[in-house]
Amino acid sequence: MKKLLVSFLLCSATVSVMAQKAKVSSAEDNLKKQDLEKAKADIDAALQHDKTKNDAKTWLVDGQILEAMGTKAKDPATSLQGYDAYKKALEIDPKLKEAVLVMNQSIYNIYATVANAGYAALNEQKWEPALNNFTKAEEVVSFYNGKNLGGTIPTDTSLIFYTGYAASQAKQTDVALTYLQKAADLHFKNEPALYVILGQLYEEKGDNANWLKAIELGKTVFPKDKRFNDMEMLYYTKTGKTAELLGMLEKKIAENPNDQQLLLDYAIRLDNLANPRDEKGNDAAKPANYNELIGKAEDAYKKVLAANPSDAIANFQLGALFFNRAVVYNKQLNELDSKQQTSAKAKELQGTMENLMNQSLPYFEKADESFTAKGASMDASDKQSYESCLYALQKIYAIKNQTAKMDAVKKKLDALK
Repeated sequence: MKKLLVSFLLCSATVSVMAQKAKVSSAEDNLKKQDLEKAKADIDAALQHDKTKNDAKTWLVDGQILEAMGTKAKDPATSLQGYDAYKKALEIDPKLKEAVLVMNQSIYNIYATVANAGYAALNEQKWEPALNNFTKAEEVVSFYNGKNLGGTIPTDTSLIFYTGYAASQAKQTDVALTYLQKAADLHFKNEPALYVILGQLYEEKGDNANWLKAIELGKTVFPKDKRFNDMEMLYYTKTGKTAELLGMLEKKIAENPNDQQLLLDYAIRLDNLANPRDEKGNDAAKPANYNELIGKAEDAYKKVLAANPSDAIANFQLGALFFNRAVVYNKQLNELDSKQQTSAKAKELQGTMENLMNQSLPYFEKADESFTAKGASMDASDKQSYESCLYALQKIYAIKNQTAKMDAVKKKLDALK
């Protein structure tokens, strides 16, 4: 009887194991049929039984089912449960043969679902959820690519950038720098904001070497984006290295004497150095070598216009150079009290102001003509310069009591809005 009893118990155990393995097989069958609820019920039963809960295959199938459910519902939480199940399967059996067959597409689906949830949060400016989903998506890819399972998921530089962007908006500077620098190292070229933000973060940290490096990378990848010229100017101004910048540009001009864009860039830099602004955009104190800088800027603008008299930006900038100086004298004139308004000093200020405005007028008018000729081809930066040009013309015509011209300029301004 004892022998029969033992035999009965062994038989019972075998039947129990077989029953639970049948649950795994049933879960697989239901997964193939896309009956995900039944598949999940079957695999949960197997996961609760001592004979199959520690079996790698059980966890692998659980991962497949959860991934399918998460993908169908676009639910990152369920998808990440599938990722955890896959991790458990490979923890139990790092060389699980079935994993090679099913995990590549499945892991990609998990990654895509979680990443898309990050993008959705990003679009709603929910920075923390966006960052959490992006970093989880990165973790999923890193885990799978490190397992040597016969496939890899390509690096997504866009995701790396947006992870850094979300981190920067969430004020997690160190995390942001890690991801943004990685995107820069991977030569991400889809968004100039990468190099703008990277430069700003290095500036905030006082890391001048990497600050300049980010600016230079931005200029290389996006040579037409004028923000990097402004950032470079700010860098050299804040670090007191304006002489180095001008020397570098003068060397390039000597090497490329026919490069009008380079000469115009040089003139604008000189102009900006002569007329610095603080971080809020307000006028800052003029440098001690103001007259030298503004004189060089004027000469450089005129050289550009000698080669191309219709250059809209050069005409606008040279007009603004004279106009801004006129504004300074006008301010001094307005600060005089009533008794001084008829003094010799007032007459001198008035005469200097009017002379400078008269010098600016033909350049503004030529800029107006050139911008108008561009029409729909004007980019955002051109439109901003054109608008400033028109405001200056309106001011000058008002001072000169040229009402008809002032009204014509007003119509152009209204058309820009």
